[in-house]
Amino acid sequence: INAEYGYFIQTNLRKMESKPRVNGQMLSSYIGQEVVAVGRVVTNTGTSMKIELGDGTNVTVSFVETTEALPDSAVEINGRVSDTSRVDGMACRVLSDDFDMKLYNDAIMVANQHQAYFTTAQQPA
Repeated sequence: INAEYGYFIQTNLRKMESKPRVNGQMLSSYIGQEVVAVGRVVTNTGTSMKIELGDGTNVTVSFVETTEALPDSAVEINGRVSDTSRVDGMACRVLSDDFDMKLYNDAIMVANQHQAYFTTAQQPA
């Protein structure tokens, strides 16, 4: 591998670093940071979406471009936390209809309690 190719790989891997997966309880620890949040759509106007995260917290997600997700759809949001109830969305992916929100929330809680075993690129502030 030549040096230029190695630099390309390192640069692109940095862009693909994992983001912490959070629920509503954890948002205050990640203000200003990029996260992944999963929830069910409560309402969607196209550029603003209210979702209920796995722990029951309602969060408003704002998007620059129109995002299509029907109410009651499970969605995965990549975005930057602006405060404890708002996320600036960068991407939205609709998940399967049978997505188990409780199981997902339980997994997030276990990963948060045992961070030494479940590392992410960003740690809480």
